Amino acid sequence: MSDAALPVNPNAWNEDLIYLALAAGGPQPAGDLIGASGRRLDATLKHLQTLREAGLVTLRENPGDGRKYLYALTPNVPLKKTDKGAVLDFGFLTVRL
Repeated sequence: MSDAALPVNPNAWNEDLIYLALAAGGPQPAGDLIGASGRRLDATLKHLQTLREAGLVTLRENPGDGRKYLYALTPNVPLKKTDKGAVLDFGFLTVRL
């Protein structure tokens, strides 16, 4: 079965959009990432927590708003610019943005 024949899951996350938002925009509050995920804030926070536990996302205090935190890709996930676009290199997998 080719990838084109796979059914589309409307509840699936578009990881490319999430990684692009985190890589291109720098550290961002969870509320700003909702647009990239297409989910509610509570679901976005749950997935960000999972990414933090996996060591892919960091969390830090927002100096502009002490009530919110900023999320960013860890420095362990380098963003490389190529002639075909940006690439995130997770070591075991690369994501083209």
